[in-house]
Amino acid sequence: MPLETPSRQRYPVRVVALFYTLLVVGLAWFAGAWARDWAMTRLHEQGADRLLSSVSQMRTTLNQYNYLPFLIAQNTDVHRLLQPQATNQAMVNRVLEQVNLVAGSTALFVLGTDGRPLAFSNWREEHAFPLQSQHDEHYFQQALAGEQGLELQFHGEPAEASLFMSAPVYTSRLAGVAVMRLDMSQLREQLAVEYPLVVRAASGQLVFKAETDWPLEPAQPMRLGDGTRVQQVRRQQEMLLLQSVELDDLGWTVSVLTDIQPARSRARVVAGSVLGGGVALGLLLLYLRESRQKHRLKLERMRERARSEEQQRDIINTAQVGLVHIDQRGRVQLVNPMAMQIFGVSAERVRHRSVMELLGEGFSAQPLQQALAALGTDRFRPLTGLEVVGQRGDGSAFPMLLSIRQMTHHPELGYLVTVLDISRRKRLEQALREANESLEQKVAERTRALQEAQAELVQAGKLAALGRMSASVVHELNQPMTAMRTYLAIAERLLEQPEGLRKNLKLQEQLLDRMALITGQLKTFAYRKPERIEPVSLQQVMAQVLQMFRGRFEELSLHLQYTPPADDILIAGDNARYEQVLINLIKNACDAMAGAAESTRGAHRLWIGVVECTPEHLLLDIRDNGPGIAETAREQLFEPFFTTKEVGQGLGLGLAIVSSILRDLGGEIRIIDQGEGACFRLRLPCYRADAAGPQPTIESQTTGEESQS
Repeated sequence: MPLETPSRQRYPVRVVALFYTLLVVGLAWFAGAWARDWAMTRLHEQGADRLLSSVSQMRTTLNQYNYLPFLIAQNTDVHRLLQPQATNQAMVNRVLEQVNLVAGSTALFVLGTDGRPLAFSNWREEHAFPLQSQHDEHYFQQALAGEQGLELQFHGEPAEASLFMSAPVYTSRLAGVAVMRLDMSQLREQLAVEYPLVVRAASGQLVFKAETDWPLEPAQPMRLGDGTRVQQVRRQQEMLLLQSVELDDLGWTVSVLTDIQPARSRARVVAGSVLGGGVALGLLLLYLRESRQKHRLKLERMRERARSEEQQRDIINTAQVGLVHIDQRGRVQLVNPMAMQIFGVSAERVRHRSVMELLGEGFSAQPLQQALAALGTDRFRPLTGLEVVGQRGDGSAFPMLLSIRQMTHHPELGYLVTVLDISRRKRLEQALREANESLEQKVAERTRALQEAQAELVQAGKLAALGRMSASVVHELNQPMTAMRTYLAIAERLLEQPEGLRKNLKLQEQLLDRMALITGQLKTFAYRKPERIEPVSLQQVMAQVLQMFRGRFEELSLHLQYTPPADDILIAGDNARYEQVLINLIKNACDAMAGAAESTRGAHRLWIGVVECTPEHLLLDIRDNGPGIAETAREQLFEPFFTTKEVGQGLGLGLAIVSSILRDLGGEIRIIDQGEGACFRLRLPCYRADAAGPQPTIESQTTGEESQS
């Protein structure tokens, strides 16, 4: 019994302890859930305030730029630029540059009604000028419709967003469009946000973000105690509250992210407090532990800040560019060793003195003067990469790149001037220019040598052509001369036979005609007689030429497929020249088909027809089904004295004469691929009475021999 009493006494204690434990756990869970819900509600309200503040800041910032297109549209210099034969583009460029510098936009430009850029604020930056037409851009079309244009565009990789605002420019009419461009990265810099912020376009593309990564992984939504449904996202191991609003006029979605870790921490603290409420010693120990941890964290932060400041000083002192810290009055506060080395001065000499004295000659640059004059005011704009001439302590000048920016996180600390000595780069540029000049001189010398070599090749080509001509002429003339000697010998024997003598003399006359034809071709090739351009009926010329070849066609059993042109088609030139062109081409086709076996290529056929006719010219094809022209011979086909016929069959002047005549009349001839045989395509100029005026005369250079003939 005595052993059972303690057990019976401890049993209720255990039950109470268990009940108490369950009660404390239940209260802790309920308190934790309530605390988390309350904290999430506060975070939701805080996020809504941040969202409203962000939207207000964005609209306020954007409203600062709304007036710019209308301001430009009212400028009288812009109106003069949009007039015909305007000459004030440079003035408008400077006006836009000054307005852009004061307003803080990325770029300002003026477009014509065709979308072509006429003036640009960033005209100094050649690569930044929009050379292409903006006619198809939405903001340009909105302005042409008389509305205020607004369009968000993405460019680059990764994509960067830019906002374009436009307004129509009216003089006595709609004369052009004024456009303002604002990069969203610049808009981001003007927003005073220190919390995660994401702005997306209607297409889902990222406009800009702040203090966060994007995109984030979506998580399970949460419902608060008042029934509000909130969206959660995950960033690595952190859970964030996502609150968004869509701007109807811009089509943007603005989202703020709030870390819900404080709500979870509050729930845990409340639950822990309830759990430890009955144990004072535990609370005391927990308090002491928390105090000790806070003290240790504070000491660690102090040591971390000291290390960070030391690292920053080391970075400034070891930087390979000159860094000068100036206050809002432009007085030097700190100079790093590189800046002292560049300017050749000591820190004690320049500290608390005006930066103008340190820069020397470089202060004369107008952008630098404007930047220094705006120090400590809202008119200040960062100055980046300005190339000026500096002055060292010994009075020597040197080129340098200079930038001025305000301290980002602590504007009250002043400004940081970055100086880079570019003397070595300038020397390299000078050496490169000298090398280019030397290379250009060598190229000119080599060009002259090539021209001399080309002249020698041309002369050699002329001599070769003269040799081919001589061989052909000698061969062509030798045959009739030999025949004439034979006929003369026969004529001596036929002096007493008048009829035989008459036939003999007739044959000699034919030989003389053949020799006259050979020399006539040479004369036709060498000279061009002056002729007037007159309207010529192509149908009539074709009828006359085809009539001449009727006997030859019957001899070859040739099938002619000819579509006569319309009666009203008139070409510019004269009948005789066009007849000579067509006679040469049809004769060549007949000669080519006469040498081809009919059994292997089918019946001889000749196609002649107009394939295209415009008010300026017409295209005429002459095609046969002969053996065709070899690829190796096409390049020399229209050269004088070049022929594919056997020796004694021609001088090789027919196609050269055809090409020369057509070129004189403003036409051309070329060979095209049409399957079997050969196809020549002639482009003939059409005669236009309204454009003819006084009929011109085609003059050509003549020699003394032609005048005498």
